[in-house]
Amino acid sequence: MKKLNLPFAMTILSLSLVACSNGGGGGGGPVVPGNVVTPPVVDVSGTFTYEFKVNGCTTGKQIFSSKKAYCDSLLNDSLNQNCAREMRVETYNRNCTNTPVANVGNLPAMSAARCVVNGMDLKDRTFLDNLNPFNPQRRQTFRDMFWDGKRNQGYDILGSLLDSYGRARLNLTPAAGQAAQGEIQLLQRKGDDYFAVRSGLGSKIRMLVTNFQMEKEVEAVCISDTSFKRAKVNVTQVRCSLKFGSRKQNQREEMISWNAQSLVEKELFRNRANESVIVRLKPATGGQDERIEIEAAELDIDKTLRAESTLNEGLEVRYQGRSSGTSLNVSCAPASK
Repeated sequence: MKKLNLPFAMTILSLSLVACSNGGGGGGGPVVPGNVVTPPVVDVSGTFTYEFKVNGCTTGKQIFSSKKAYCDSLLNDSLNQNCAREMRVETYNRNCTNTPVANVGNLPAMSAARCVVNGMDLKDRTFLDNLNPFNPQRRQTFRDMFWDGKRNQGYDILGSLLDSYGRARLNLTPAAGQAAQGEIQLLQRKGDDYFAVRSGLGSKIRMLVTNFQMEKEVEAVCISDTSFKRAKVNVTQVRCSLKFGSRKQNQREEMISWNAQSLVEKELFRNRANESVIVRLKPATGGQDERIEIEAAELDIDKTLRAESTLNEGLEVRYQGRSSGTSLNVSCAPASK
């Protein structure tokens, strides 16, 4: 199979409104996780309404004569009885600004997380394919999440098992003897292919899956509030464990030493089928902490999984192919953790 080396581009698609509102709006540039400044809402006269009901809690029907009042109301916890925070933020992002925000108004920043998921179709496309608005080559979704940090909770961030790109979720686990954890999961081909990336919360977790069997590429980036980060430890000694299948010769533990000043690359595994696992340690740059990347290439010949997070928070990667019986588990963390 010929593999394509295409750059992964971020594009924006309109999100479906969760509320009932006749206040128009539009998208803007690509959505990038991080700290952003909310631009002022351009005021428009008219009638704007919304109403949300979640688990027996309701915001009540809100009616406004200007778009600015409508948008300001979406971010007002008190006015909305502290109900439907996620829905209100998503509606604000859809209708009120070209720069979507995760932490808005007096919504609790320390419990907010954001995921942006990008999908790209790698198939050779005809001229008619490109003209068809119902068959885009790229798609993007994003979701803002509010979590109290006290219980396990999962959020759908992409599609379903029947979606051509698969179904993605973010699972959040509270601190219990270790730092709070976030895990991105992706199921493709009705669950036949399972990919997972897990790390401590408090920074950015990235997963990129290139599936040449499906001719799809999916990138998920999730960022959480820095208050979840654990205390910084010595990262110059990194312990990695690997388990590829059930054979003992494919199970090992490696200790990687580095000076935290230059990139270090270590191949943990390679077999006759050219499946390989490579770990990269990246020094701190631009005020960011040291990072770790794990690349599992040529899984079942035609799938590659790349994952990245801060080294201090550790990183775990898992893959299971139900039809092939292939299983992979790689985890790396500072030895002092």
